[in-house]
Amino acid sequence: MLHRYRALFLALSVAILLLLAYTAWWSTLAWRVRTALADAPAKAMAEKGVMLDLRDAVVGGFPLTLTVELSGARAQWPSGTVLETGAVTASAFAWAPMDVTLSSTAPVRLNLAGSARHDPMTGSAGRMVVEASLGLNGKPKQVKATFLSVMAGLEGGNSPLKADDLTLTWTAPSQPPTGPTDSQGQTSLVISGLDLPGAVPAPLQQRIDQVALSYEPRGPLPTKPSVEGMTAWRDGGGTLDIRSFRVLWSGMDLRANATLALDRDMQPEGAGTAELSGADALIDVMGARGNIPADRLAVMKQGLKGLTRRSDDGRDVLSVPITLQNRQLSVGPIVVGVMPVVPWN
Repeated sequence: MLHRYRALFLALSVAILLLLAYTAWWSTLAWRVRTALADAPAKAMAEKGVMLDLRDAVVGGFPLTLTVELSGARAQWPSGTVLETGAVTASAFAWAPMDVTLSSTAPVRLNLAGSARHDPMTGSAGRMVVEASLGLNGKPKQVKATFLSVMAGLEGGNSPLKADDLTLTWTAPSQPPTGPTDSQGQTSLVISGLDLPGAVPAPLQQRIDQVALSYEPRGPLPTKPSVEGMTAWRDGGGTLDIRSFRVLWSGMDLRANATLALDRDMQPEGAGTAELSGADALIDVMGARGNIPADRLAVMKQGLKGLTRRSDDGRDVLSVPITLQNRQLSVGPIVVGVMPVVPWN
């Protein structure tokens, strides 16, 4: 009997010691977070000219998580651009402090200052969720930000763009970049339920189901775009790989990929391939606008079928090369538009 109580006492003692050790570890971690929040983020951003205000930070979450609750946050860039949100909560499990989730159920607002090239713009989201996975060195390995009920448009404008949600993801390269053409990480953007302002020609729908873009810059891009910085990036062999671009709209499925660089005039140039399925909708649009006589619509659609092929996933797609050269965007042999000049300074 004495041995049984002794074993029970030993087990309880070990459990209490482990609990005390865990509590001390959690308290130390919380203290470090409080200390870091006191002035480190503001100092780091101030070095870049950004004024950062983290309001009423409260650290808690014991015992399972470590949380930081803010009554609000505000960042202002030298250009006058302002990002502001209401209450924000950042949390991580105590045993996985490098995987952080930040969320805000309060509206998020972005006011993009105007310049000589564009008018002031505003953007907002009804809710925000950011998931960040950090390495042991504290640098992000992946950051995924999702914004719900998104609106964007010119300041004072009456027809803003609206979307159900927008997800932006950045993934660090598998190996730290060292050479002039190494990957700088991959960025992807997915917009779902995008409502277009203004009238849309029938039979196209007012809503674009999805717009998705994934790109990967190669070579170190300058912090601020300038002729000197972008020239150095170009001369070092820098390129921008458009890994994928996709638009789902009114039964059409457009997919494309390309590689872009800068020409001798510091303007984008490149080449790629586009695939379009559901192209009948385009013929219907041209027919509705009078570009194609009504009695030729069926002939056009039949001729289009002769140019399509069956893709691996069962779609009938029309494949065409796309090129951008001397600011002229061409689809196959046809020039479809002229790109505006990019003023790097």
